[in-house]
Amino acid sequence: MTRPWTVQVGYNAHHCNTVTVEADTLDEALEKAIAAANEDSAGWRSTDHCSDSYVDAFCEGAGADPWGKGSLPVPGRFSEHGEPPVVTLAGPVPPGAVRVSGGRATVRFETEAGTIAAELRDPPHPPANKPLVTVSVGPDGKPRVAVEGGSARVRILDG
Repeated sequence: MTRPWTVQVGYNAHHCNTVTVEADTLDEALEKAIAAANEDSAGWRSTDHCSDSYVDAFCEGAGADPWGKGSLPVPGRFSEHGEPPVVTLAGPVPPGAVRVSGGRATVRFETEAGTIAAELRDPPHPPANKPLVTVSVGPDGKPRVAVEGGSARVRILDG
């Protein structure tokens, strides 16, 4: 039996304003650039670049508020950032075999000898999701994993 759903679908349209500022530091330059761009309303232009459509919010029922009380979580594959990639680590301790599927992730291995990082990808990937997966060896000899800057699912196969 079918049911009504109310779904808000959106896309991102890119607009920009290129400004030149004088500053002593990068932070100061970026702060000044944002202020200058916001003060110059005539300088904004569309780049005619739009993202793919995605679901912002939804709920069950006809004509309901998709952001209201009955709002439901948007499944990853329909969200703005898409389904997170899967990072598979195989081996007893890093840096064993590594595989990324369903997107891209930067994987960083930290050992006593040093640190190495590499971007691994399995296109297509959601452009806004750029996870950094850091793998290190804990005091117990087992891998420790941290994910920053996006989302990723990490599988560790003890081999």
